[in-house]
Amino acid sequence: MEKHATTRCVHLHAFLLVLVHTSLAATVIATTFRCPPDQASALLQLKHSFQQPLLPSWRARTDCCRWQGVSCDATSGRVAALDLGDQGLQSRGGLPRALFQLTSLRRIDLSGNDFGGATLSASGFEQLAELTHLNLSSTGLAGQIPAGIGNLTKLVSLDLSSNNGLSGAIPEFFAELRYLAILQLSNNVFNGTFPRGIFQLKSLRVLDLSANSELSGDLPELPSGSSLEILGLSGTNFCGRIPSSISNLKRLKTLDMSGSNSRFSGGLPASISDLKFLSFLDLSNSGFRIGALPATVGRLQSLSTLRLQDCGISGAIPSSILNLTLLIELDLSQNNLTGGIPMYSKGAFQNLQKLELCCNSLSGSVPGSLFSLPRLEFISLMSNNLEGPLQEFSDPSPSLASIYLNYNQLNGSVPKSFFSLTSLQTLQLSRNGLSGTVQLSLFWRLTNLSNLILSANTLTVVVDDEDYFNSSPSATVPPINSLGLACCNMTKVPSILKYVLVVDLDLSCNQIGGSVPKWIWAGQKENVDVFKFNLSRNKFTGMELSLANASVYFLDLSFNSLPGPIPVPISPQFLDYSNNLFSSIPRDLMPRLSSSFYLNMANNTLHGGIPPIICDARNLELLDLSYNYFSGHVPSCLVDGRLTILKLGHNHFQGTLPDDIQRGCAFQTIDLNGNQIEGPLPKSLSNCHHLEVFDVGGNNFVDSFPHWLGNLTKLRVLVLRSNKLFGPVGAVPANGDQNRTHFQSLQIIDLASNSFSGSLHPQWFEELKSMMVTGENDDGRQALEDNLSGKFYRDTVVVTYKGIAMKFTRILTAFTVIDFSANAFTGSIPESIGQLASLRGLNMSHNAFTATIPPQLGHLTQLESLDLSSNQLHGAIPEVLASLTSLAWLNVSSNQLEGAIPQRGQFLTFTIDSFQGNAGLCGEPLPKQCDSGVPSSEHDKNSDDRVDTIVLYLVAGSGYGLGLAVAILFQVVGKRWSLNRRVIY
Repeated sequence: MEKHATTRCVHLHAFLLVLVHTSLAATVIATTFRCPPDQASALLQLKHSFQQPLLPSWRARTDCCRWQGVSCDATSGRVAALDLGDQGLQSRGGLPRALFQLTSLRRIDLSGNDFGGATLSASGFEQLAELTHLNLSSTGLAGQIPAGIGNLTKLVSLDLSSNNGLSGAIPEFFAELRYLAILQLSNNVFNGTFPRGIFQLKSLRVLDLSANSELSGDLPELPSGSSLEILGLSGTNFCGRIPSSISNLKRLKTLDMSGSNSRFSGGLPASISDLKFLSFLDLSNSGFRIGALPATVGRLQSLSTLRLQDCGISGAIPSSILNLTLLIELDLSQNNLTGGIPMYSKGAFQNLQKLELCCNSLSGSVPGSLFSLPRLEFISLMSNNLEGPLQEFSDPSPSLASIYLNYNQLNGSVPKSFFSLTSLQTLQLSRNGLSGTVQLSLFWRLTNLSNLILSANTLTVVVDDEDYFNSSPSATVPPINSLGLACCNMTKVPSILKYVLVVDLDLSCNQIGGSVPKWIWAGQKENVDVFKFNLSRNKFTGMELSLANASVYFLDLSFNSLPGPIPVPISPQFLDYSNNLFSSIPRDLMPRLSSSFYLNMANNTLHGGIPPIICDARNLELLDLSYNYFSGHVPSCLVDGRLTILKLGHNHFQGTLPDDIQRGCAFQTIDLNGNQIEGPLPKSLSNCHHLEVFDVGGNNFVDSFPHWLGNLTKLRVLVLRSNKLFGPVGAVPANGDQNRTHFQSLQIIDLASNSFSGSLHPQWFEELKSMMVTGENDDGRQALEDNLSGKFYRDTVVVTYKGIAMKFTRILTAFTVIDFSANAFTGSIPESIGQLASLRGLNMSHNAFTATIPPQLGHLTQLESLDLSSNQLHGAIPEVLASLTSLAWLNVSSNQLEGAIPQRGQFLTFTIDSFQGNAGLCGEPLPKQCDSGVPSSEHDKNSDDRVDTIVLYLVAGSGYGLGLAVAILFQVVGKRWSLNRRVIY
């Protein structure tokens, strides 16, 4: 027994010894780290270089190989990779030097952290000889690419994208990095010329240079055997053509050359169809002019995205495009495509989600099958020439959310099938010829609908939604955000506005009467914030709705019968109260105009002086107070050149105008017509180099002719009629000014009913270069228009045209008129007027002109109205005037003309009133018949030799009050709602 006990004791002792040794060995192993101390020290220095360190696992006396984002080499234990992307790290000192002590690093990812615009280290990278992957994207680094990166001969991937501060030239050394597969340099400010040699790298798979607007270059001949899969050149300054060697990029999947400053040229090489793996192709807005879209595009059967916006494509859409069965997005917008939309066969475009064909010249009908494509989400066919009725369709697309068919020529009714598109969010059908009756409640069954625009058709929208909501109190109210029902023959406000606050509301051009209801903003009285509220051109007679606590960007109440004080919202930017019965301006209007750029209160019954506080509206660009009863002086701040449009016509303003307009004057239109302003014309207007329309007719200005306005090269309309202006007109420029053209853009000049005198110098009319252009290169329909929130604005100028009052809604650049009537001009009518080839109206009546009618007027082939009456003209009517086929109105009465009236052309249409008061004239339509010996104009070329007296004949006022309207469209600056430059009638 004792022996056995001794044996057990020895065994137990041995076991305890083994256990102790094992425990000691484990302790030794636990305190031995894989990470060398120098590596841990460098990493801790790196950590402390960041503000507010966010790396809690990085602690001294712990194994750095187990720290967050750190990987070590399995053999040496040295740090091989740093993966710290998007860790919220911040540093203002750039990349810390400690990083470059980790010389075994093969991968570095610091992307998505913030280095605060610090310059990329000029040295240090050359120490990282083992580096294969470097990602510094979205780090806010700046400066140039350091030369040390050129020493990284093992580099496979470099991503410096989205820093927006990296600049300078892209180094040539990249072409020497033979392992380089990924080069991402997008969204920076690199410049210079991109090295062509980089395209020759056989290993390169991704090259993204996009969004470097100053980086230039071109595509060289591309090598065979290239590995390139992604080529991004969008938003660069690259130029040239796509080479036919593009087919050598056999693995190419993405080619993006869009938005490149329109520097590219040419079209699609036929060889591009050999790119069997190409899935993304975008050449939009880069200057390409493809012409007819080649049928071979149908061979790119891997395409999922095809964007060719504004690529100069003409002709029809090739049917081969139906072969692109994987297509998800097709964008051929803003080209000149013609013909119809291909009829899609069953099975085609089954994956299509977005179809963008807007802004072309497509014609024919809209295939109903488009709305049945199973995955279609967005379709835009707007701004084409599509016509005919919209077809009903079966199997409505379950995913279709947006339909844009506006600005076409569609007719017929709204298809009932549209009401089965359960995912529909936007339906834009405006500016067509749709007709018939549609119940508004049908649209409210589309519970996802947020934008409904039916404006400007011939539809009758039946507002029946009150009954719908009353009969279905649990019905889901669609989240309407934009509602456009302009010109829809409605007689009442839609009831849905009781339940949802519509941010963009247009009920204009209807027959809605009564008061504007207080519930129109879903019953809200506080915290109302809407973009557009347009109730113009209705029959509203009152306002139950209070605007005092509402923020409205665009407010248009014009052309109603609203009385009383003008209602004012909070911080409006566009206000149109014109053509109402408003009688007073509330005190809080002017203080609320701090951000307004457009204020129109024309044609109301407003009176009193203009409140001086209007001078605080520093952002105001257009001010129209015309056709009211304002009086007093014009505030000096309104004529200091800060405004773009100033309309104060037809009020009772008095006094003189200040003359302190400074350089930088922004005026484009000044209309002070029909007031009682006196004194001289302010010569500081010569600083207004953008001035196009200057109308001060019907005032009491006393001054000589403002020849200094001739230096304003954009001035097109000058109206000085019915003032007290005097002296000569048309002085020849002084010797020092002979190389300067005066009034070079003038197309309407009206000096009627003043006291101008003297003879007209022929050379003065030779300066009117704009009137010499006949518009052969355009259709003459271009108007004086700019874009100001998409709304027309009409100025009025008074001219005598065709002897009657005529009002034009637009003043075309091809429309030119001269009215010098009712003055005291003497001498002959200058022959140089015959050079004004685009002249449509000429009025020299009620003066004291002598001599003969210049036959050069026969060169005015576009002349429609000619008035030379009440002068002292003699001789015969030039026969050549009978060749003016556009001449619709003629008055040469009350002169001393003689001889036979021409008996051909338009002269056969003129009445006796055109010729009476000329005792020597004979022939139809006068009762006096011509003797066989009466000379005609062909035999009386020297009749002016018989003139031996000059009779001064002054008419103080012509009594004419004839109108011509000028339509002008203006531009939103600052915070503006962007619209197309399409003219809206």
